Parts: sequence; C-alpha cells; structure tokens
Amino acid sequence: MEIQNQLIKLLATLLVIVFALSTPVLLLAVMLSKIGEFFKYKSPKSIIGEVAVVTGAAHGLGRAIALELAELGCHIAVVDIDIKGAEETVEKIHQISRVKAKAYKVNVTSFTEIADLNAKVTRDFGMVTILINNAGVLLLRNPLDPAPEDVQRMIDVNLTSHFWTKIVFLPTMKRLRKGNIVTISSASSLLPFAYHTTYTATKFGATGHMKALQLELAVEKQHDIHVTTVMPMFLDTNDEVSELAYISKVNRLYPLIRGETVARRIVKGMLAGEREIKIPFIVDILHRILNLLPLNWQERLVLLFASNMFLSYKEISLNAKIPKQ
Repeated sequence: MEIQNQLIKLLATLLVIVFALSTPVLLLAVMLSKIGEFFKYKSPKSIIGEVAVVTGAAHGLGRAIALELAELGCHIAVVDIDIKGAEETVEKIHQISRVKAKAYKVNVTSFTEIADLNAKVTRDFGMVTILINNAGVLLLRNPLDPAPEDVQRMIDVNLTSHFWTKIVFLPTMKRLRKGNIVTISSASSLLPFAYHTTYTATKFGATGHMKALQLELAVEKQHDIHVTTVMPMFLDTNDEVSELAYISKVNRLYPLIRGETVARRIVKGMLAGEREIKIPFIVDILHRILNLLPLNWQERLVLLFASNMFLSYKEISLNAKIPKQ
C-alpha cells in the first residue's frame, strides 16, 4: 500500500510538472481564442417571452438588472423582502416595456418561501429559465466583533439562499435543457477586504458554489444551461455604502461604478454565455498578477497600497449604520 501511495504521489507530481511546462502553449491558445472571438460576430441570444426571477430587485443593482431584462422582452418576477420597493420596480418596468412583471415578497433565506415562489411564478408567468441571485447584505456594524445574528444573516442571505434557489429552479432548467443562472458575488471573493471577513467569506462561497455547479453541468452535458458569476467592486447603488467608500477613501483605488452600467454589462455577458464577469477589468488583472506571487509577497503588496484604506474603513465602519437589504 505504501509503494502504491508513493507511485500515486509521483504520478500527480509529474502531471503538475507537465501542466506547468505546457502553460505557455495554453496561454497562447487562450490569446488566439480571445482574438478570434473579437473578430467573430455572434448574434445575441433572444430572451423574448422568457421568465426571469431577480432577487433583491426592490432597488439598486437588482432593480437595474430587472429593467435591462424587461427591455429585452423578458417577463420579470421582482423578488424582495421589501415589497414596497419591489412594487416600485414593477411600475418602472411597465413604464418602459409591455412585458409581464409582478412583485413577490420573499425571504430568500427560507427554502419554503423560495419553493412557494417558484409555484406562484410558474402559475403567473410560466416556467423560470433565468435566475438572478442578486439579494445580498453588507452589515457595517462593529466589524471587529459582529453580533452573531449579523454574521448569520450575512451567511444566510449572501450564500445559503443560493443553494435554495438552485435546488428549486435548476430542475426545471434541466428538463427544458436551457437556462441561465447569474450570481452576484463580489470583487472581495478575488481580493479579500480586511475587517469584513464574514462578507468576504460569503462571497468566496458564492463564487465557489458557481464554479462547482458549472462543473456539474459540464459532466451532465447540460451545455445550454449557462452559469455566470459577477464580481464587481463598490457600486453607487447604496447611499450609506457610497458615503462610507468616499470617507474611507476606497474610491481612490477606483471610482464607484454606476449600477446601470454594471447591470448592462451583466445582461450582455449573460447572453454571451460568459462564465465570469469582473468589474472593472482591472480586478481580473490584479488578481491574476497577485496569484503568481508567494503568499507573503501578495500580502506585502496589498498592505503597501491599501493598508491606510483598511484602517480608515475599520474606524468608520465601527460607527456606520446598517444598509437595508
């Protein structure tokens, strides 16, 4: 048994070496592929008449995504715990489009409510083929010693809810052999943010969840169900977060991004079948460069450019209010 284990280790090591040696060839292939995609015209996928569920759509990015989808002819289930805001989103949809839209008050952390939502939307509009996991919370109260209920709420909304929506909505997509699942993660799942470990961990989990799901769909040859993970930096869609970003000088690293701009990019990427969308693109570049370095060097570089920002963020966060979901 010991000899067998040693042989397995040796084989694994050889495979890693072969992979490392072939990296330049793989990089060249990727570059040529990207160049080919740039010159190759591909008509956008039509979603006219399809049914989309958008969570956290009462305001902000969720509302902007719902409006983008509606303009393309998609019927929208506007889902949020804030029913008044959700109904306002529905009104805005009806102002720009003739598609069907309805507000649903749902606690996304409840599996039962998600299952009931599916039944209601199917009855009202038809089978759901587009799922946008947008609902999320960033609780700014006392990041050094958060209340247990705050930690649990972030985990439940930002991560656990994604498992419930997948369990409920994915089987229909598999039967139809088509669909789109979009998860709004965060740039913090690529470049961790100090003093918000819970939020960062939930976004790492959301990104990992989608990577694993993509593999499952590939194994099952469900090639027409597309999975897209979105990793944006700070957006201007929440007044308190925006104010905090300006005071702590986060915006000096990169200006806050308009929610409408991000929503447009998300829908465009979803229709093109993109698996990951990093906003802005500089996030992707920084992430790839840092990952080439040893861990201690990664930490040194991050502290060199961002330590003062982290300290300012820490100080201000202690007195910040909690944004609404």
